[in-house]
Amino acid sequence: MLKQLKNFMLSGLIAAMLALIAFTPLASSAYANQSPWLMGRTAFRLSGGNPGTAVSHPAQFTAVNALIWPLSGSSAPDTDRISSPFGPRWQASQNRYDYHPGLDIAAPQGTPVYAVADGIVTKRGWLSTSSGLTVLVYHPSLNLYSAYLHLSATAVNVNDTVTQGQVIGEVGNTGTTEFMHLHFEIRLSASSYPTSTRNPLGYLPRPDLTAPTIAITNLQSDPVYSPTVSLLITATRAELDVNQIRVRLYDRASGALLDNQFVDFNQRLHTGDDTLDKDGIQLRPSHFSTATQTYQLTANFYNLSGQDAFTVTAEVEDLAGHINTVTAVADDLTPPGQVTDLLALSRSDGSVELRWTAPGDSGFVSQAAAYDIRSSNEPINSFVWDINATPLSSPPAPIPGSGRQSWIIPGPFSEPVYFALRATDTEGNLSLLSNSARAQTRLFLPLIAK
Repeated sequence: MLKQLKNFMLSGLIAAMLALIAFTPLASSAYANQSPWLMGRTAFRLSGGNPGTAVSHPAQFTAVNALIWPLSGSSAPDTDRISSPFGPRWQASQNRYDYHPGLDIAAPQGTPVYAVADGIVTKRGWLSTSSGLTVLVYHPSLNLYSAYLHLSATAVNVNDTVTQGQVIGEVGNTGTTEFMHLHFEIRLSASSYPTSTRNPLGYLPRPDLTAPTIAITNLQSDPVYSPTVSLLITATRAELDVNQIRVRLYDRASGALLDNQFVDFNQRLHTGDDTLDKDGIQLRPSHFSTATQTYQLTANFYNLSGQDAFTVTAEVEDLAGHINTVTAVADDLTPPGQVTDLLALSRSDGSVELRWTAPGDSGFVSQAAAYDIRSSNEPINSFVWDINATPLSSPPAPIPGSGRQSWIIPGPFSEPVYFALRATDTEGNLSLLSNSARAQTRLFLPLIAK
């Protein structure tokens, strides 16, 4: 008799401990140790063309066609000799990223440098150790400045009046540079450097017939709906005037705008402090030199506000207003998390109470859409689920992921009885089958936390 009493108390203690554990979220759940990127892999389908669909805009940038090129001394474009464009660049020699505030035009030492327009010399000399020997010219009729850096010699002095096409210096490699070239800038003011710089290709004469191309290379959505959109921008040597990259996210069902992020190179938004990452946008330019025929830039927008399923439209615009766009539809393929702690407790009135940790829409984040809960007189695996398990009517609606959920199912049930469940999201993604829980009698009810 004493032995039977000990066995009875031991079985009761075990049941109570199981009930207590049922109220503790499982840190070792299927998603607990996975990174958000593994949890949010999202498939996408491109539409609208790839690498992009051109939008018609004026074919020539005509804001300041009165200028000439500083090395050719004429309106003939010198794009073949550009070794670094304006904007994001990767310096292979120093293995680092920087934001380039002008154009580098390669030429032999001593090549004449011409004033691009009539003006007045406001500075001449070493403005900094990095710029080397420099001439700064103010152009009153245009209300802007042109700057000529890394010169080997100058032919003007401060307060000199220069005319368009006049030689003001010679190409060199003074300052912080490793090869012979002219670094040429357009500045809107003599101060506020480098934020006052603008892309010289918006001012120098040249044909501008099309925009750079754009392609969406990857979409990812993490469990808290912060998608990453990766873009590849490609520009030919004649079209090195990338000015703005924009990403818009729309709710796939309603069409409502979810987010609108952009980088404006000419206004230096998002890149003013010359960092690779800023404000949720990462810029990764490829190396460019006189031997390179195309300029490529990877732009990762990783701090967007979205949904599991969304439509993204990305566009690249050049200084002439030409735009290329591409659209992709992101399909949500991430199912709700797998319930692994389902517990079934028999009640004195013949009903059964189920308890579990609620899954989310993606993993255990957000909220699933619905439950499919089934019972059987044998342990439920995938085969039994499909063939012999009985769906229970009117299951409860899911609560937010990781919350504790319960449901009392009216009885009576014939012994033994097993339960299992699966969750689904709004896209129809089904979770893995839960553990199979056998209904058991609740003992020592005062010990069970509610």
